[in-house]
Amino acid sequence: MAHEPAPNSTPPIVPVADVPHAPFIYYEGVSAFGFTNGVINLTLVAGRTWIGPDGNVVNDHVVTAYLRGNVQAALNLKHAIDSALLLAAPTDQKQAS
Repeated sequence: MAHEPAPNSTPPIVPVADVPHAPFIYYEGVSAFGFTNGVINLTLVAGRTWIGPDGNVVNDHVVTAYLRGNVQAALNLKHAIDSALLLAAPTDQKQAS
């Protein structure tokens, strides 16, 4: 019988090398998503405001990144986002005096 990890156990830490030129990806939404041949795909977008050729203000959305990964990578990203949202959630605790 295979060994199964205890529920809510901490996943192993995988060492990651820092890359000084890795991009920061800013986004405000996901305009499209899909699943093809085992690959999850997400298209991230951000709003942009600029002055058009006629001098009018134009608001549109531009793609900032195309995320691609297998199912496990998507689950890892989902877990990281859920964990970050939990950190950002308000608590009922009062500020320490």
